[in-house]
Amino acid sequence: MATRHLFASSSWLRLKLTIQYDGTDFSGSQLQAEGRGRTVQGELEAAVARLAGKPVRVTLAGRTDSGVHAMGQVAGLEFPHRERLDTPQAVQKALNGVLPGDVVVVAAEAASEGFHARFSARKRAYRYLLWNAQAPYPLLGRYSLHVRQTLDVKAMDRAAALLVGTHDMAAFAGQGLGVPGQDDDAGPSTVRCIYLSQLREMDPRAGLWAWGAPEPAGGWPESAGRLLAVDLVANAFLPQMVRTIVGTLLEVGQGKRAPGEISEIVASRDRKRAGPAVKPQGLCLLWVEY
Repeated sequence: MATRHLFASSSWLRLKLTIQYDGTDFSGSQLQAEGRGRTVQGELEAAVARLAGKPVRVTLAGRTDSGVHAMGQVAGLEFPHRERLDTPQAVQKALNGVLPGDVVVVAAEAASEGFHARFSARKRAYRYLLWNAQAPYPLLGRYSLHVRQTLDVKAMDRAAALLVGTHDMAAFAGQGLGVPGQDDDAGPSTVRCIYLSQLREMDPRAGLWAWGAPEPAGGWPESAGRLLAVDLVANAFLPQMVRTIVGTLLEVGQGKRAPGEISEIVASRDRKRAGPAVKPQGLCLLWVEY
């Protein structure tokens, strides 16, 4: 009742939505030219317009590329007042009734005045999953990169740790520099503050499909594979920055680079010095902090 009273005198709701999506069939999160495929923003705006009866602009906390997933993407919008759609929870329920199955609103709340999904964000967290084994893992195929070569995980973690701090990350950036970020008179900035950069080994049996599964005789063999997670938390990310960092760390793990070379690549600001950007399906936007 208190929430309804809060919005009773307003002609619209200022909303903060937390959304999840499987990015496999999306051509990225941001709106694109007509005919270039589905986008997360496009699906959200179509669903909101259907409920609102008119177009409503939706902003997202971070841009994700084609094939990239999100567990905690944040969207902001102003929803015009409608009968029975006058609380965040009512809008959330209605949106989930018309959105496609690969994107869902998992939480909705009233946003404060001045809130902006992108510019108000302080930190963003991404995880990239690697399945390191000779054989693929079909149930993880949409959400991880299969790497057959044996990897030096400790070397990769040492290299990842060198990224913590405030650095010019131009060497790890793709096209569209400065999105999102801070602009200055000289053009978009490529400086980012990285709070966490690490490589973790996960338990591949602790997944959605392993509950109650009996262990093979003699236990699970080491050759079954390793599930590795590259975790990064920063104030903001440049286009393809995470995927390029992971591609460079893989070269460290394969013995093609020394861990300390990461610092040299950062200092060079030269994209040609870093490794290739890995495929998008292993990447997920985990959460956004405000």
